[in-house]
Amino acid sequence: MAEAKIVHSVSYHNKTCYSRESRNPGAVPAKAGNQYLKVWIPPYQVRGKLSPARNDKLCKTFVVAYRIMLAFSIFLAPLNSFGAETIKFRYLQSIYFDDKGGGLKQSEGVACDEKSLLIVGDTGNDRLVRYTFQDKDLKGGNEIKIPQLSNPIRVQINSKGEIFALDGKKRRIIRLNPDGTFKDYVDGEGIPSPSTFVPKSFKIDRNNNIYILDIFTGRVLVLNPEGKYQKQIPFPNDHGFFSDLSVDSRGIILLIDCVKAMIFSAAKDSNSFSALTKSLREYVDFPTSITNSKGTIYIVDEDGGSIILLRGDGTFAGRQLGKGRSEGLLYFPSQISVNEKGEIFIADRSNSRVQIFTLVK
Repeated sequence: MAEAKIVHSVSYHNKTCYSRESRNPGAVPAKAGNQYLKVWIPPYQVRGKLSPARNDKLCKTFVVAYRIMLAFSIFLAPLNSFGAETIKFRYLQSIYFDDKGGGLKQSEGVACDEKSLLIVGDTGNDRLVRYTFQDKDLKGGNEIKIPQLSNPIRVQINSKGEIFALDGKKRRIIRLNPDGTFKDYVDGEGIPSPSTFVPKSFKIDRNNNIYILDIFTGRVLVLNPEGKYQKQIPFPNDHGFFSDLSVDSRGIILLIDCVKAMIFSAAKDSNSFSALTKSLREYVDFPTSITNSKGTIYIVDEDGGSIILLRGDGTFAGRQLGKGRSEGLLYFPSQISVNEKGEIFIADRSNSRVQIFTLVK
């Protein structure tokens, strides 16, 4: 078989070298025997401003540089994708419908407990949907729709099975009984002045205490399981905009700043926040949700369609998934929930579904 040769002659620089969209150089056929190669020709060559000899030299230099960059990118990919503790997400399945065949619509909220309960905040349909997920088997899908709740954008479950949801329109947190009936609003009884608060998000710890991200006053409110005021921690002075918070098993509160792409933390008995990380902008585009489990911090990158993993000390440990419409990809995701079994539930908002993954180490 004749050896295939790359041809750089200007005689190939015709209109077929350009794509329809950008008019950039495209593939150039180079014939050698019965072999055809597709060669990328840089713009300055196509325009014919340099001599053929000079064109050949520049193109060969480009090819060598490209091969070096490709080799380095392949070599470094595992280092950029995973930390010292290699963690991967394995796709299990997606949820699109309730038990009657009604489709989810722009679902932003999702929460799971340590048993099998799974609650979806079906935002576009102004409802919650209850499922069970056990031994990788999804069941249920019954609708919870009550007049006190519309536009659920964040969902939580406490150890009693009570369901909490943040109404994105009214900016109020509602509590439901385990059977899905209305119980009360979480209005923070006893909150000191200013008593008005506007929740952006909230979380519930293992002792059923409630933590509210109050963007009106700039503070985190801590309430007891009955919803009565316990303490407040002001936002740090040098911050952008906080989009979510999380509380780990030790009572450490984490705030995610979507403008500065930083995490701030406050110890259990602390009355102030300090920076846990420097800017994470090289890893995340627009962080909107945060949670943690077993020493790993999970950050939802809404614009990037990915999940960023950090170690407990805030160091980068990996990036999982990517942006897209296919199964296993995310398109403007919102909330994430992780249980002790390593099962991950992600509200994939713009794909109108909830995706389920499992951790593989």
